[in-house]
Amino acid sequence: MQGCDYHADVQRWANIYAKRPRQFAASWGQAMPFLLLVVDELKRRDLPGEFAMLPYVESNYQPVASRGDRAAGMWQLVPDTARAAGLAVGADYDGRLDALASTVAALDLIEHYREEFADWRLADMAYNSGEFRVRKLLGGRDAHTLSASELAQLAFKPTTHDHLNRLLALACIIDDPARFGVTLPEPGADDTLRSVSLKAGMDLRLAARLAGLDVNDVQRWNAGFRQHRMAPAAAHRLLLPKDSVARFQAAADAVPIALWGDWREQRVVSTSGIGTWATQIGVPAAVLAAANALDEHATVTRMTALLLPGRESDPVDDVAHAAERERSVVVGAGDTLSRIAHRCAIPLSQLKRLNPGANGTLHPGQRLRVGSNSKN
Repeated sequence: MQGCDYHADVQRWANIYAKRPRQFAASWGQAMPFLLLVVDELKRRDLPGEFAMLPYVESNYQPVASRGDRAAGMWQLVPDTARAAGLAVGADYDGRLDALASTVAALDLIEHYREEFADWRLADMAYNSGEFRVRKLLGGRDAHTLSASELAQLAFKPTTHDHLNRLLALACIIDDPARFGVTLPEPGADDTLRSVSLKAGMDLRLAARLAGLDVNDVQRWNAGFRQHRMAPAAAHRLLLPKDSVARFQAAADAVPIALWGDWREQRVVSTSGIGTWATQIGVPAAVLAAANALDEHATVTRMTALLLPGRESDPVDDVAHAAERERSVVVGAGDTLSRIAHRCAIPLSQLKRLNPGANGTLHPGQRLRVGSNSKN
């Protein structure tokens, strides 16, 4: 695609973008993880690199949420277009906010428009205004015969003409930043994201702890999940920095899959050992420690934000209050009924009576009743 010299408005927009070079560079630094994903997909499809600028034109590469029939995501897709492109749009999961899924859908559209109009400029303008509008205004003419001035005379909305000019202006700056007094950022250690497939849905707060990452970053990279937990119908995968993947996978193996889904964060009101919490809640100390990136012999101090299994609708104010609930334990690797009965100091016959369906092989992550401390 033609760059700086395509049209005078391209130069005008380039100067507007570069007017505040520090802010401009900072915005690309924030966009970097998503930009690299888009660039990889463009290379895979052999599409013009200028289209890496499209999400910046649309949203500054921000996974913008919305309601109703408004556009959302870094590609700013409206619900009908998104669904037609194969994306799910719902309250628990919105594919428009999923960086990988939305990029595939948006570039599918770009390729479709290129096949339809045989011109990359028209592909961009169709993305902004719709292919039917482009087809109507062309009136059967071959877009290749239209100069920049002739194309500018077509009765698109000014925003559609500006859309193309802004795309080319950004590409112009990126191609020669020194010309505009801009110093562009280099990718950092956490900017190269990798897709990690999971065997089941996982609470994003748990995923962040296991990977040793800030939960706000994990949620931003995986914004398609509208709640902390993954929707059952959505693809169970995470975008994580490549250098964090090995740590995450090793830590995730220490937590039974049955416990991946529901976790809650709670402020500790009194100092106690992680093992004490584990005993009262009914999970192995190693599991609770792994979920909180702690040693299983660690002491949890007041005001620590401890991650505990269960939904927010079932809060536990403190360890003492946890004991008021019906007691249960989660089966760990190698556990047997007799071992659990001994650990919980109850007769094996009582454990079998409380769990009539657990006489066969036990499975890690399976929850067993071990009695009740209720006084009622």
